Amino acid sequence: MQEPARDVLSLWPAIEELALNRAKGLPVHDLLRGAKPVAYDAGSETLKLSVESPPLDSTATETLRSCLGKACYQVLGFAPHLDVQTSPSSRPLPRVEAPAKSQAPASLFMTRSRLPANADFEHFVVGPSNQVAFAASKQVAENPGKNYNPLFIYGSVGLGKTHLLQAICRKLLATLPRVRFISCEEFVNQFVQALKNGTVDALRAELREADALIIDDIHFLAGKEQTQEEFFHTFNHLYQQGKQVVLSSDSLPRDIPRLEDRLISRFHWGLAVKIEPPCTETRMAIVRKKAELRQVDLPLDVVAFLAENITTNVRELEGAVVQISGLAQMSGKPVTLALAQEALKHLIKARPAPSRVATEDIIELVCQHYAVRLNDLLSQRRTKNLAFPRHVAMYLSKELTQLTLSEIGHFFGGRDHSTVLHAINKIKSKRLKEPELRAELERFELQLRRPL
Repeated sequence: MQEPARDVLSLWPAIEELALNRAKGLPVHDLLRGAKPVAYDAGSETLKLSVESPPLDSTATETLRSCLGKACYQVLGFAPHLDVQTSPSSRPLPRVEAPAKSQAPASLFMTRSRLPANADFEHFVVGPSNQVAFAASKQVAENPGKNYNPLFIYGSVGLGKTHLLQAICRKLLATLPRVRFISCEEFVNQFVQALKNGTVDALRAELREADALIIDDIHFLAGKEQTQEEFFHTFNHLYQQGKQVVLSSDSLPRDIPRLEDRLISRFHWGLAVKIEPPCTETRMAIVRKKAELRQVDLPLDVVAFLAENITTNVRELEGAVVQISGLAQMSGKPVTLALAQEALKHLIKARPAPSRVATEDIIELVCQHYAVRLNDLLSQRRTKNLAFPRHVAMYLSKELTQLTLSEIGHFFGGRDHSTVLHAINKIKSKRLKEPELRAELERFELQLRRPL
């Protein structure tokens, strides 16, 4: 049990670096600099940290956990539970003057110094999977409030949405002094805190006086009715003033659960553009770019190894380069394929082994589990006891096979691609809200991937 603990603690410098990069511009950035790993319990997968600070409020704690958790996932291949303990600091805390309630705190508007150094369009690797989103982002940055307002960028985790938002922000700052860049989680936390402190007017003024408002992970609004109400009026105010709004999400507006229809409608007023997982050639280009920025010479076989094994997440590619570089420096060895495999053994092992899954096997498993007949599942009948298992089978077919939506529809009684997409999105939405269904789907995936 000691080996995993040593591995996790020895990789702290890589975790810290990525977490600091994520926290740049946030109040917890300085706290992260003083964070120290105390111990790691492999049994409970708990990483204990010590932070030099007075007791943290819930907003700071959650922001700290978010930055560290995502960095841990990049480096370790999983997100351990974080036990954050505070201790008094010998360093004097900076004095922060509270802004007047009627005046927006200018310090909260973005500045170039608060953005990561490489968060610009020049350092974004463009490929077939993201070229439309890239072009739209550049257009918005050069002509804010004109062509695409709002610009809504969506896609899975770690594909470059935040990088594009930060690049837009950096470009806008050349001509606009009041650009507000904020994660939706931070926005919700600030709004809740403002309600408690009676400072909603100050927060409202800060947001509405912005020349451009850029919000990352807007799907975090799901189910938060009072915050949605506030954001609805803020959006209307900025839109009517011709101010640019840029949003990112993990899914289309209509697929965000418990999001008000009026917000869904407004998010579709401009352009919604998707970022897909990068192809092999783009992943190789990303690895080379990340290695070049860190002045790491990666042999071609190492570049190919990373591109072949980390296929859906650009952040994980960056984390892999950080781990390889760190192990090479600590061991004094040159970067080789063997060293790369050693550095990434936890990350690569954490991935399910690729396997061929047949749609016929998926249908058979779903029929057995839900006690429905094959002919009924593939029929045109839409009763509830058939529709849900059919949607599950379509979802699993999309997740576990290489079939297109049209090909999946062919298997299920000749349905068209829009019907299949609707079914998949319904299951995705339910999976987010229902832990029981999420566990059930994971069991299905494990059973179908299991080697014969």
